Amino acid sequence: MTKSDWLKSRHQRSGNYLSTSRTIGEPNVNFMLFSNSRHPPKIANNLAITKRQNSGSYRNPITLLPLPLIKGWIRRLSIAQKIGYGYSLAIGVSILGTTVGLVLGNYYQEKAQHELTIADQQQHLLSDLENTVASVRSHPQQLVAVLGQSSQFDTEMAKFLATMKSGNNLLLEFEQFIETNPHHLAINSTELKSLLKEYKTNLDSYNQLVQYLWQQIKSDHLKPEEIQNVQQQLLNFMRWKSSTDLIIQFELLSERLNEAKEFAELQQIAANNKLEHAEELRLQIMVFSMILSVGIAVVLALITRDAIARPLEKVTQVAKAIVQESNFDLRTPVTTEDEVGLLATSLNQLVECVGDYTEELKLARQTLEQRVEERTQELTQALRELQQTQAQLVQSEKMSSLGQMVAGIAHEINNPINFIYGNLEYAKSSTQDLLELIRLYRQEYPSPTPVIQDYLEEIDLDFLTQDMPKLLSSLRMGAERIQEIVVSLRKFSRLDEAQMKAVDIHEGLENTLLILNNRLNRQINVIKKYEHLPRINCYPAQLNQVFLNILTNAIDALEEQRNLQQEEIGKFKPTIIIQTHKVGDRSILVKIWNNGKEIPADIQEKLFDPFFT
Repeated sequence: MTKSDWLKSRHQRSGNYLSTSRTIGEPNVNFMLFSNSRHPPKIANNLAITKRQNSGSYRNPITLLPLPLIKGWIRRLSIAQKIGYGYSLAIGVSILGTTVGLVLGNYYQEKAQHELTIADQQQHLLSDLENTVASVRSHPQQLVAVLGQSSQFDTEMAKFLATMKSGNNLLLEFEQFIETNPHHLAINSTELKSLLKEYKTNLDSYNQLVQYLWQQIKSDHLKPEEIQNVQQQLLNFMRWKSSTDLIIQFELLSERLNEAKEFAELQQIAANNKLEHAEELRLQIMVFSMILSVGIAVVLALITRDAIARPLEKVTQVAKAIVQESNFDLRTPVTTEDEVGLLATSLNQLVECVGDYTEELKLARQTLEQRVEERTQELTQALRELQQTQAQLVQSEKMSSLGQMVAGIAHEINNPINFIYGNLEYAKSSTQDLLELIRLYRQEYPSPTPVIQDYLEEIDLDFLTQDMPKLLSSLRMGAERIQEIVVSLRKFSRLDEAQMKAVDIHEGLENTLLILNNRLNRQINVIKKYEHLPRINCYPAQLNQVFLNILTNAIDALEEQRNLQQEEIGKFKPTIIIQTHKVGDRSILVKIWNNGKEIPADIQEKLFDPFFT
């Protein structure tokens, strides 16, 4: 059971104060505040009363009361009596609400205080049980320090027996506490009883094991040379299987006990919250009664005012409704021919003129907004096209600069490589001549001087004779490799070409793979499934750039996946498959696949958006 589940189950019990307070008190209080103070009657309602009066059916707020006897009794009261009875009612409601708040608050406070007392007692019992078990388990360590001291050894034994007795009494007290308060526990009573029962069993087993240990060590009359053996025996006591099993059981029980303590602490917090909510409930009821009394006084004052200033209020209400609702179809009813009637007539004429002018302004505003919207769309489209054009120009300039730089580098590399490659044949021929000359010298003069013989042994002439052709062959292969790379760089250097030409797609793919060869050699298997394709018209430089970007991303994904699966490196084999085939008479299809991590779906939707990286 988690903490949240425990709190949830505790709140579902019938004796929970928090649930009761919300069910009994809060909805009523919120409803009265909503209906009396936060949302006073709207002007539209007053306007409806005005319209009904204009038709000759005006009803005084007093007539809205449902009981005829009460309405008749109120009609017969004088203004002074209405004011006096009204304020008496308001004060009476305030006093009654305060009294009810105090009574209910005290009731729930006592109930919450009772639960808090039980929670505190439960917390103390759990802590005492934990301390007692810890004291019992530390007994063997205490015995090590008093070996050879008969009186202190007996004192430790007596202390252990007293602790065991205290623990049994504590378990008995805890069981009585559970029986007395089965519905106010931090955890389920059955589970808590099971925990106490297991503690009882383990304590008894530990007691028997310790008494058996007492009999084995026989601390009385120990000689100094025997104390060390007995100390070792006490230390070995912790390694006995029975002792190890008990220690494991105590650790498991300790975890359950700590969990119960945490739940008990939460129960204490909940009980404290109940006390706070009891105070809040008391305060809410008293505040509600005061607000209700104030509301009654306000209603009575409004009724009194209605009898004196009703005509002027009608004009004011209509004027406010026109301003707040912007409804120029409203008109003030003219019921008299005095100054108030003239004011109502003038107000109606003014409202009619303002309404006509407002309608004209509304039409003009709509026309202007439509024009602004159209212009905004045009500017937005132009800005989007400008941004795309700017991005293309910047990219084109970058590619042009990059192509010039790559072409220059390829040219600078190619010159010395051609020089080296051209002289390799002469070097090879000269080396063979020199080796042949040395062979003839050794054949004609088989017995060289000691100086020559020592130098031949120092340079290992036989090894040089065999290794020199291999060395020249390696230099030739390296030069040819550099020439191939330079050719690929030259082809990729034409990044700013704007003309279409017929090219071999496979050649572009091979050049791309050649440039990326240093990264592909890292245990990445490239499988090529090429079909016979005709030469097609395209922009080769841009297409090669696309191949380069796709293959670079594939290599990055494979390296990332390989790093994530480093422990299973033998199972993961990075692979890239490149497949081409002809589609119809005018199209070809190039597929590049790898077994790396997939691109997330949200990023796939943005791959071709401008400026997205």
